[in-house]
Amino acid sequence: MELSLVSMGLLFISALLVGFSKASVGGLGIIMVLLMALAFPGKSSAGVLLPMLIFGDLLAVIFYRRDCQWKTVMKIFPLTAIGVIIGYFIVDMISQETFNVMLGVVILFMLGLGVIIEKNPLHPSQNMIFTIFIGILSGIATMFANAAGPLLAIYFLQLGLPKKAFVGTRSWYFLLLNLYKVPFSANLGLITWESLKLNLLCTPLILLGALIGARFLKKINMGTFKWLIRAAALVVSVKLIF
Repeated sequence: MELSLVSMGLLFISALLVGFSKASVGGLGIIMVLLMALAFPGKSSAGVLLPMLIFGDLLAVIFYRRDCQWKTVMKIFPLTAIGVIIGYFIVDMISQETFNVMLGVVILFMLGLGVIIEKNPLHPSQNMIFTIFIGILSGIATMFANAAGPLLAIYFLQLGLPKKAFVGTRSWYFLLLNLYKVPFSANLGLITWESLKLNLLCTPLILLGALIGARFLKKINMGTFKWLIRAAALVVSVKLIF
C-alpha cells in the first residue's frame, strides 16, 4: 500500500490522537475518522483505523485496569453486540450521509437529555429503556462510522461515574467492542496484511499519545471533565449533521 507524504502525515497524526483520546477525555473519534478518510480511499480507512483503536484500548486498559465498573460494562455490552449485528446487515440499506445526519440528531438529543437527567435522575424502568436505546444504537453507529464514542460518553456521564472510573470503564468496554468487530470488518475486506503493516508503524505514536493523554487527565477536575466530554460530543453531532 503506497502512500503519499500527506497521507502518511495524516496517518501519524491520527495515531497520536488515538492514544491521547483513549487515555484521556475521549471525544476525538470523529476527527480521527475524518483524517483517515482523507488519507485512505473509501471504506479502507475503517480497516486501517480499527487495529489502531484496539492498541489504544489496550494501553488505556493498562493505565486504568483497576478502575473499571464491570457491572456497567456487562449491562450494556450485550446490547451493543446486537447493534453491531444489525449494523452489519443494514450497512448497504441507507447511505452513509443519511445515517450520519440521523446519528448527529440523536447525539444532540442525548446531550440535552443528559443535562436534564443530571438534575432529575431517571426512574429505574426509564433507565433500562435508556440503556437499551443507547446500547443498540451504539452498536449500529460503530459499524457505520466508528461513532459509538459520543453516545457511550453521554451514557457513562449519566451514571455519574468518577473520572478514573469513567475512563477505565470506557476503556474495557471499547476494547471488548473493537475486538468483537474484527471478524465483521475482516469479512468485509476492510482489514488486510497491508493495512496491518501500517498499523505496526503507528504503534510508537499511539503509545506517545496515550502517555500524554494520561498526564492530561490527572490535571483536570470532574466538572471540567464533564463539559469537555459534552463539548466534544456537540462538535461530533454538528459535524455529522452538516
